[in-house]
Amino acid sequence: MRIQLLIGIILAAAIHAGIAFADKLFPPAAPPPPSVAETPTIAIKIPPLEPEQPDDVPPPDAAAEPAPDLADIAPPMQQDTPAPVLTPTAFLQKLQPPPPNLGNPTAAITIPKGNFNAAGGKNIAAMFDLSALDQKPTPRFKVPPVYPYEMRRARISGTVVVGFIVDSDGNVQNPYIISSTNPAFEAESLRAIAKWRFKPGRKNGRDVNTRNVQQPFNFSLGR
Repeated sequence: MRIQLLIGIILAAAIHAGIAFADKLFPPAAPPPPSVAETPTIAIKIPPLEPEQPDDVPPPDAAAEPAPDLADIAPPMQQDTPAPVLTPTAFLQKLQPPPPNLGNPTAAITIPKGNFNAAGGKNIAAMFDLSALDQKPTPRFKVPPVYPYEMRRARISGTVVVGFIVDSDGNVQNPYIISSTNPAFEAESLRAIAKWRFKPGRKNGRDVNTRNVQQPFNFSLGR
């Protein structure tokens, strides 16, 4: 009886010892590594690139085709009228003789009307007649009139007498035509005298405005 009790105690102690040291005698197996899910991939096939060709080189198909015959498409062009052959004297205009009975060509002549004031409209108050002055006006600056082209070409001469006022500053005021042999010369005579400058006339020791001053213009070709 005691022997059985002793055996039971020993077995119980062995069981408890086995349970206590079981994790040391038989270590647990290592857990398996976690599984990694594979990422799906898509395969893309890229065709090889063709070599680039210069712009001025036609493609193989175009180079093989013959050029179309334009004679079958467009009608034949007619020959243009031959251009005239220009000579060095082609643009020279011959001087024609004047037409007969060329008297007073006034169609292209414009004569200033009214008061033609060359000094900008200066008011002229007291004026003295040329014969009443102590010293008459004398020209300081002269401009010859332009010979009209038509009169020069026709070799027509003439004379124009212009009257005007010389103010106290020596400027020409209000020129007008006194007489002329041809109206074609009148406009250029007025334009010329308007550019003249004078030493003004004097009366009682001072410069004054002088009226009835006259100046003739002769238009002659000479020899």
